[in-house]
Amino acid sequence: MPHENHPGLIYCRAPRSAVFLGGSQLKLKQLLFAVLLLGIVSGAWVLQGYMSIESARRDVLMMDTFVSVLADGRQAEKVLDDAIVEMQRLEALLSAHVEGSDVYRINQARGEQVSVSTETIEVLLVAEEAFRQTNGAFDVTLGAVLKLWGFGTDDRRVPSAAELLEVLAGVGFANVEFSREGQWVRLKHPGTRLDFGGVAKGYIVDRAAEFIASRGIRHAVVDAGGDVRIVGGRPNIPRWRGARPARVGVQDPTNRANLIAVVSVMDAAVLTSGDYERYFVEDGMRYSHIIDPRTGRPVQGLSSVTIVTSKAAVADALATAVMVLGQEAGMSLIESLDGVEALLITAEQELIMSSGMAALTEILR
Repeated sequence: MPHENHPGLIYCRAPRSAVFLGGSQLKLKQLLFAVLLLGIVSGAWVLQGYMSIESARRDVLMMDTFVSVLADGRQAEKVLDDAIVEMQRLEALLSAHVEGSDVYRINQARGEQVSVSTETIEVLLVAEEAFRQTNGAFDVTLGAVLKLWGFGTDDRRVPSAAELLEVLAGVGFANVEFSREGQWVRLKHPGTRLDFGGVAKGYIVDRAAEFIASRGIRHAVVDAGGDVRIVGGRPNIPRWRGARPARVGVQDPTNRANLIAVVSVMDAAVLTSGDYERYFVEDGMRYSHIIDPRTGRPVQGLSSVTIVTSKAAVADALATAVMVLGQEAGMSLIESLDGVEALLITAEQELIMSSGMAALTEILR
């Protein structure tokens, strides 16, 4: 009822039975003591839980890049060790340059069916969907074209128009046949060669993040040379305050020592693909490793593309596709997709953002 001196304050009177019945009053005191004791024990248990949380970090060379994995949680050291082993296992399955990998065996099979892992089928499903969504701007059948340019080798060169025309005959996802149920893959054209470089790294990052989360880690970052997946967010200090959005830097294409923007996200993937990552220069011209499947030649027009979405594998494929499509068609694609945002940096260093990207992005210049 309202307190007589403070009408806005609810005042709870003790029931008369507690005042006049001695046994009931004693039981009430015992109950209050039990509740207090339970609170103390529970608080100590929670405090012990926070004290058992540890922060861990692993830095390794993998997938032809530097990989950093950070985690905050119980047994984080052991979890990260296991996560690195899992990432190495997946690279051995999915790299076209590892002898004996699924992709290597497919490329060497001369059109025969090859039994493959579940993971290879999963990557092909992502690649097939990306090929469809981008109208062929993302294509994992560029292996022969990349080899012709020398990417992935020490012998990089500009091929002739005739050489490009010959290898382009094997490009196109229609040349790939696979069975999800039977777990086999077959290349239908003799010149087709797979290269998962535009999707496998993101897929491996996703699998590492999911593995870490499955072991009870609530906050983690997996960063594979610009393919970043956030689990949870950035832990607060003290930890009981929960998490804040993780901040992911976007490199300045003209000076990789500097950041041009910072993207803040929770439970998301942030991936940047750029023409400055892998390239060679011949006769004063710079040639990027990102190839347009329609021409067989390196892309031009955009310096970098940053994608924000839920999965790193999807972001990986979309970033490559937007680099191929260019500013207008690339942004049109992004705006047509739910849950995807993008930051484009043109060759003239103009920054262009999708409709929802500004809310996530801090520009630093």
